[in-house]
Amino acid sequence: MKRLLAILFSAALPFAGLAANLDRVVAVVNKDVIVASELQHEVQRILADLRQRGTAAPPMREFEGQVLEHLVARRLQLQLAELAGVNIGDDELNFALENIAARNKLSLAQMREAIVADGGDFEEFREEVRIEMRITQLRQKEVIARIGVSDAEVERFLAEGGATAASRYHLAHILIALPPNPTPEQQRSTLKKARQVREELLAGADFGQMAVTVSRGQQALEGGDLGWRNADELPPPFLDAVRDLPLQGVSALIPSSNGVHILKLLESDATGGRHVVEQTHVEHILIKTESGREEEALARIQSLRQRILAGENFHDLARSHSDDPASAVNGGDLGWVTTQQVVPAFGIAMRDLPLGQLSEPVASNFGYHLMRVLARRQHDDTENYRRAHARDTLRARKAEEMTQSWLQRLRDEAYVELHP
Repeated sequence: MKRLLAILFSAALPFAGLAANLDRVVAVVNKDVIVASELQHEVQRILADLRQRGTAAPPMREFEGQVLEHLVARRLQLQLAELAGVNIGDDELNFALENIAARNKLSLAQMREAIVADGGDFEEFREEVRIEMRITQLRQKEVIARIGVSDAEVERFLAEGGATAASRYHLAHILIALPPNPTPEQQRSTLKKARQVREELLAGADFGQMAVTVSRGQQALEGGDLGWRNADELPPPFLDAVRDLPLQGVSALIPSSNGVHILKLLESDATGGRHVVEQTHVEHILIKTESGREEEALARIQSLRQRILAGENFHDLARSHSDDPASAVNGGDLGWVTTQQVVPAFGIAMRDLPLGQLSEPVASNFGYHLMRVLARRQHDDTENYRRAHARDTLRARKAEEMTQSWLQRLRDEAYVELHP
């Protein structure tokens, strides 16, 4: 989400409206079109982001081709999302925007002001977030939900020393892609191209610029930046390739079923193996909100707060009034939780609330809460973390390769005609 904010903040350039009847068509995507102004807007947006990253501008002709392929892939996914009924309602979108703001330590109003002050358009930002959410939900439905990780796989992964988080790597990535079911000649030509790219990198070519120009990886237009990855989150061939690389070193070629990969080690970090979390023992009362009746819910929660301050029993009121049935039967007691286990607005209020003090009404996507923090503790959650992390890591490994194959298949099965 932080990267999404940075990218969209950079989109402060003037945007010529998409008048398809007046604008040159640069691509036909099934029954849809992409026009030149749309391509140029995306080119300028990504160039602004690359400048923020300190990546040199790539050769414009190749770069525009990469951006056009990116727009084609995005359009295909949105078309499929429409067919599959994947939509994002305003309530869901508003909740996501509140989360983005909270993670950047801003209120939603402050985030709107920051976007406008940076020259952006908040409504355009809002719709970009909606599009990204639709694509994410589509991938969840079409790819991620079909990935299974068995208990046996987790046990084997742990037995082999996985999920220790002993090292972290900040990597950049280039994929010289193979087509589906490649012929021997296509395999040879892909390998030859990968060798040429690596030789240019070793001779001093800018890795980010090269990724933008030639890579078919999902982060190509971000200069190939994969961000920080724990050692156990990397596919074994990737880990073998970077484990002994010097900083800023370029890996050997890494063949796979999708093509040939090249990695660059940007940074590395050694970390410990223990996982200690802060847990909070908290109790709450929830009054749910309904559309058009928000003021009524706020009035109810404020009335309950005054009754508690006047001496009425919190637990009794929670049992009789709270709209959270799971905790209401326990007098509102949620037990020991971490901020990651609750929605962001609740977590922020819980984190900042002094022990024993009754909170002001706290708004979340569920409604209004009253809460009291009973205790805090440091809890060694290493074993649970290792197992959850192992499962997530195995799922992420499968997801990366399956998503790349899914996108390639989506492209191959579509009618796409390019007019760059």
